[in-house]
Amino acid sequence: METKIIELERGPEGLGFSIVGGHGSPHGDLPIYVKTVFPTGAAARDGRLKRGDQIVAVNGQSLVGTSHEAAVSLLKKTRGKIVLAVLS
Repeated sequence: METKIIELERGPEGLGFSIVGGHGSPHGDLPIYVKTVFPTGAAARDGRLKRGDQIVAVNGQSLVGTSHEAAVSLLKKTRGKIVLAVLS
C-alpha cells in the first residue's frame, strides 16, 4: 500500500465524504476509512479519494488509534485547505 497526500479545499458544500471505523467502533478497533464520496464536494472535484481508502492523518495529525468521534471532529473543525494522508 502506498501513502498518497491529497489536498482538498473545503468549499460551501464541505469536504464531500463520510468515514467509518475508529478506536472503540461497534465493529471493534478499526482504522478510519472513507465510507462514501458524495457526488458534490471537494473530494468529488479532486477525484482521488475513493471508498475504502484509509485516512491515516489529517494536516499531519495521526488518526491511528483515534475514535470515530475524534476523527469526525478534527475533519469538521478544519477550515480552508485540508491535507489528508491516505492509504489506497
